[in-house]
Amino acid sequence: VVLYATASLTSTLGFPKDMWVGRSFIDFVHPRDRNTFASQITSGLAIPKVVSLTEEKDHTKENQGSTMVCRIRRYRGLSCGFGVKNTTTAYLPFLLKFRFKNINDDKGTVIYLVIQAVPFFSAFKTSNEVLAKSVSFVMRHSADGNLEYIDVESVPYLGYLPQDITNRDALLLYHPGDLGYLQEVYKSLVKEGNVARSKTYRMVTQNGHFIKVETEWSAFINPWSKKLEFVTGKYYIIEGPANPDVFQNPENVLKLTEEQKNQAKVYRDGIVRIMKEVLTKPAEIAKQQMSKRCQDLALFMEILMEEQPKAVDELRVEIQDADHSYYERDSVILGGISPHHEYDSKSSTGTPLS
Repeated sequence: VVLYATASLTSTLGFPKDMWVGRSFIDFVHPRDRNTFASQITSGLAIPKVVSLTEEKDHTKENQGSTMVCRIRRYRGLSCGFGVKNTTTAYLPFLLKFRFKNINDDKGTVIYLVIQAVPFFSAFKTSNEVLAKSVSFVMRHSADGNLEYIDVESVPYLGYLPQDITNRDALLLYHPGDLGYLQEVYKSLVKEGNVARSKTYRMVTQNGHFIKVETEWSAFINPWSKKLEFVTGKYYIIEGPANPDVFQNPENVLKLTEEQKNQAKVYRDGIVRIMKEVLTKPAEIAKQQMSKRCQDLALFMEILMEEQPKAVDELRVEIQDADHSYYERDSVILGGISPHHEYDSKSSTGTPLS
C-alpha cells in the first residue's frame, strides 16, 4: 500500500499525488509486468538491502538496492475527453530502484519499501539519427538461440523491456536481409571463439523499425564437452530507426513474401545448427590430438606386429626345452622313490642263499 508519493508523480504520470496514497502500487503496474514486480519484491524481502536507518551509512553497497524495468499507468483525466472509459490505457516505461528500510517507532520495527522511479524516453530525436557518441548494450543467448539476458541500457534504444524478450528467439531480432552475412559470422565465432567487430547490420526495435549496429561477439565453450554453451554480444548502436519513438505501438514496416520468410527461417535454423554441430576450436584441437595419438598407436602396433612372429618362435623353443628337462627330472625322482624298487631290494637282501 502506498503511504507517500512525491509531487513529481503528477508531472510525470498526471496523477494527483493523493490519488496513489492508500492504494496498492501494483494496481498501477502493467499486467504483463506484475509477476516480475512481485518476484522482485519477494526476493528483496528475503534478503533485505538495508538493516536499519542507523546502519544505512555503513551499507553503501546495499544502498544500491535492486532494479527492474516496468510500465506504469498514466492518468486518464477529463482532458482526454468525455469518453474516458473508452480511451486506451497508456503506460510509460520506468526504471524502478528498490530499497528496504527498517524503521523503529512506538509500534516496533516496521519494514518499508522505498521505490525511486526514473522514466525512460526514446534515445532518438530524429529519423535515422546517427549517434555522435558510441553507445552499447550487452545481450546473451544460448546455443539454441534462446535469449537469456539483455542489458537495461538497451531499453531506450530498442524499446523492449527485458522481460518482454527474454526466453525468446534472439535471432528474430536480426533483419532477415542480414541473416546470410550473420550466418558466416557465427561460423567464424564458433570456430575461433570470438569476433572482434562485425560489419554494420540491422536489428528490429519495439516499434517495428530497425536500428543499425555493429557487434563484438564472444562464445563460451564448455571445457568438458568442448561444445558451445552461450554467445555474448556487445552491440554498438550506429544509427537510429526511421521512427525515432521506439516505445510506440509496433508497425508492420517489413513486408516479406512467403519465399523471403522461408529463406529467413532457413538461415536462422542454419545458425542454430552451426552453434550446435560445428566443431569449436577446443574440440578441433582435441580431435587433432586424438587423431595424432591414434596414428602413433597404429604405427607402434605395426612395428610390434612385424617383430612379433620371431619372438614367439624363440619363446616357444625355450618353453619346450624347459618342459622336457622338467619332465625327465621328475621321472627320475619318481623312479627313485618307487615302492616296488624298495620292496624288491629288501626281499633280495633278507633271503639267504641256499
